[in-house]
Amino acid sequence: MRRAHGSITALLTLAVAAPAAAQLPRRPYLQLGTEDGVTIVWRTDADVPSAVCYGASVDALDTPVVGTRTDVGGGFGQHEVRVSGLSPATTYYYAVGEGSCPPASAGDPNQHFTTSPLPGLPTPFRFWVVGDSGNGSPGQYAVFDAMRAEVGDEPPDLFVHVGDMAYNDGTTGQFDVRFYGVYADLLENTVAWPAIGNHEGHTSDSGTESGPYYEGYVLPRAGEAGGIPSGTEAYYSFDYANVHFIVLDSYDSPRDPTGPMVRWLEMDLAAATADWIVAYWHHPPYTDGSHVDSENEQQGMRRFVLPVLEAGGVDLVFGGHSHIYERSYLLHGGYHVGLPGPTATDAIVDMGDGRVAGDGPYQAVGDGAVYVVAGHGGAGVSGGASHPLMYFSEVANGSVLVDVSGDSLTLRNVRSDGVITDEATIVRGDGVFVTRPSGRSYLAGSDVEVTWSSSGTSGQVRIEYSLDDGASWTLVTASTDDDGTFTWTAPRRATTAGRVRITDVAAPALSGTSPRPFTLAAEADVTLVPAGSTWEYHDDGTAPPADWATDAAGGWPTGPAQLGYGDGDEATVLLDADPNVPSVYFRRVLDLAAPPIDVAADVTFDDGFALYVNGVLAGSRNADDLAHDAYATGMSSDNERVTLDLDPSAFVTGANVIAVVVKQTSATSSDLSFDLALAGRVRVPLDPTPEDAGVPDLDAGAPRPGEDAGPSGGGTEDAGPDGGGEDGCGCRAAGGAPGGLPGWLAALGLAVTLRRRRSAGGRRSRLVG
Repeated sequence: MRRAHGSITALLTLAVAAPAAAQLPRRPYLQLGTEDGVTIVWRTDADVPSAVCYGASVDALDTPVVGTRTDVGGGFGQHEVRVSGLSPATTYYYAVGEGSCPPASAGDPNQHFTTSPLPGLPTPFRFWVVGDSGNGSPGQYAVFDAMRAEVGDEPPDLFVHVGDMAYNDGTTGQFDVRFYGVYADLLENTVAWPAIGNHEGHTSDSGTESGPYYEGYVLPRAGEAGGIPSGTEAYYSFDYANVHFIVLDSYDSPRDPTGPMVRWLEMDLAAATADWIVAYWHHPPYTDGSHVDSENEQQGMRRFVLPVLEAGGVDLVFGGHSHIYERSYLLHGGYHVGLPGPTATDAIVDMGDGRVAGDGPYQAVGDGAVYVVAGHGGAGVSGGASHPLMYFSEVANGSVLVDVSGDSLTLRNVRSDGVITDEATIVRGDGVFVTRPSGRSYLAGSDVEVTWSSSGTSGQVRIEYSLDDGASWTLVTASTDDDGTFTWTAPRRATTAGRVRITDVAAPALSGTSPRPFTLAAEADVTLVPAGSTWEYHDDGTAPPADWATDAAGGWPTGPAQLGYGDGDEATVLLDADPNVPSVYFRRVLDLAAPPIDVAADVTFDDGFALYVNGVLAGSRNADDLAHDAYATGMSSDNERVTLDLDPSAFVTGANVIAVVVKQTSATSSDLSFDLALAGRVRVPLDPTPEDAGVPDLDAGAPRPGEDAGPSGGGTEDAGPDGGGEDGCGCRAAGGAPGGLPGWLAALGLAVTLRRRRSAGGRRSRLVG
């Protein structure tokens, strides 16, 4: 929406009336983030001050800013305050609608923002991509929850939405509930960058920039966030770190080559100097989901827009509209591919899987881009999932996380049940690119999965770790195969500044470190039983033995979750009797070195269940009568999910039996579903800190800032039993003992065995003006 914004005043107190009590149909949300400012937007039903207090901490909100209020109808006003003149890559806290600064009480710690890093700097960051989400369904909430569980304490820096965020018609009320309501906790501290979808287009007009979509968003029409001014909020660009983002309108703006959008795109690409170019819009150029790519909008974007983007060096493209997840091979030149119709397999530049753990990453030096359909954010999913240009397709709700670190870009599909079902990495040129550990919290002493990609290396790498953000380094192994994975047993020491460094043995200039510092802690939240785990099950219709919930000695068949029948999404299909079996039983053993401090269960079920821990009822839904022949006492939605906080005292050291009975709602019910994930907080004792910890050992070869590591490795701390040196480094290559965990953590499932193969590439061309 086109508006004038207020500026920072020199006053410490705002000369405005005290705020009246007001409803907030839209809590504060962030728009138009740049390296020196951000716009804070919210809506109220009262004439409260269009004012913000901000500061460096939640209890020091002493700087006031005044903005504007616009009447948006229905007695509501939209407040917009531009906070500017700030430092790059800096976190600030804020409070809205205040009559004076500082406020009478401390602010909300969730209301904060971090300014963008300086454009062009290779600052590591993460962005979240969602499409076709806004129906307010359990699926939409599950997708959001799965993302938050995956990122933990390292949330995304940007929120990218590729359209259809407010079904069915993009009305103000639908936006209030299904976008600004659902994502309120994220929008308060993360800038959203949207692309208009066809459902928003039902009530909004790109030509006049009017309607609920344009009223709610504040987008860069004048190049305020980088790129060439587009003169419209319908399509625009922005810079973040070393990535140039291009956002297009595939629904309501002309797509022809001589139209204003495509002409602006050519100029914007010609001016772009960022290392990476990411583009997104609603209608995908390639898809075989709930829509196919022979439809008009998809064809128009593929025929007229892709040639311009690919000539300009685009690296990654996102779309939605088609309710499915699809990820392509590395492609170039498939402008006439369509379903139904002939395909052009010569559009595939690299037939590999793009995975660090598989064929290796794609090379961004030379022609080629990866295309992703992320239309699976909450709406019902469907489709053939067999497009010939797609390496991976999945008919399931989810979202995509993208991590950018210098010359490496990695995307992950996070399914709504929390499972990572696809991952691909693009790298630029020769080097070593560490992807994990980075920006996560790990339990001290646990096995940590180390992954990386590489290009142009010798085949052997050295691995080191640092607990002081690179001031000193401890050798993990002097030489191991450059296969992209290693299982490292972290020391039992606490740090918030951990990093791993991987260096080519023969060419030390090829070296990479963790993009973000990671944490080792005495207490950490860990997955005790992951979703999709294997369970014993009893589904033959007979009552189980009386001790079924305390004795898991075997004898029942086993299979991975989801277990059930009737929905088509089961990993293990159970007996579908006629009439239905009222009760089906599941169990597994969980070994613990010590009981958890806190523990919660995430149960997927249809229609009722009762959960037992060591024979004690721990929680239930729709299961008031636990007799074997009793049906569920209520009906659930399909694959309903519920989270239960469990009593930690129910767990014991050693073997614990987790048992569940799932009940059908009637003899004629069409389906049954079960899965369970168990997460807990675990505490371990820490080892004493060595006296010389944290002191760089420059004489031993630790590189000074800006220097490359030598072939003999970095500086060393005293190598005790938890790490350091080739002997007793507390490590092992992936593929060791099952689970890859020390005995006291064998149940936590923190290590994953991976393999990879490197790929190579040529040089990429850029469009020049």
